[in-house]
Amino acid sequence: MKIDWSTLLLQTVNVLVLVWLLGRFLFRPIARIIAERQAQAVSMLRDAEAARLAAQQEQAAMTAEHAGLAAHRADAMAQASDDASKQRAVLVAAAQEDAARLREQAAAEIGQERQAHDEAASVRAVHLAVDIAGKLLERVPDALRVMPFVDGLADGVLRLSPAARDDMSAGGALQLIVPRALTGDEQAACEAALAAVLGRPIALRTQIEPALIAGLELAGTHAVVRNSWRDQLEQIRSGLQGDDGRT
Repeated sequence: MKIDWSTLLLQTVNVLVLVWLLGRFLFRPIARIIAERQAQAVSMLRDAEAARLAAQQEQAAMTAEHAGLAAHRADAMAQASDDASKQRAVLVAAAQEDAARLREQAAAEIGQERQAHDEAASVRAVHLAVDIAGKLLERVPDALRVMPFVDGLADGVLRLSPAARDDMSAGGALQLIVPRALTGDEQAACEAALAAVLGRPIALRTQIEPALIAGLELAGTHAVVRNSWRDQLEQIRSGLQGDDGRT
């Protein structure tokens, strides 16, 4: 086999020229394009990483914000619950106080009503007792309705104040209140007893009041002397009512 060195040299030169041409016009642009694409890819990766980091940061911020909102909401709910509990306690205390006050008021009113009822019942009982006593005393014989009371009437005049007794002694008109018409002896006995204590002759005008039941009452210008069962029954009535009011 014979080698044509000129042809081989020419082919070698052609190959070198082709390689140079390919390297200059194909490989370098392609390499540049690849490098540019790699740079773009790296830039895009960096941008994507930056975006991912930004998204993570934003998500972390949102998570923190949500956590803060949740904590604030929890604090607000706890505060509202505490305020509601305090308000409820205040309302319950006020309601209990009002209920206690109403119970005390009702008890006081019931006590007052019971006391008023008891007092009214006691007054009715006193009136009934006095009325019964009066009815029983009305059965006393007429002979005992005047004479047993003459001396007591004279003693009542003696117990008057000096001014009142002097007024009766001065000669003014005296009226004798009697439960029935007097007999002549009864009239004379009354005038004699009063003349003895007043120191002057007495002429009595009589006024009949059956309500006296028994006894005598002497009325002067400024004084009245009572010695009758009506007066004694009224004193008993007043005394019983006063004792009931004190108890």
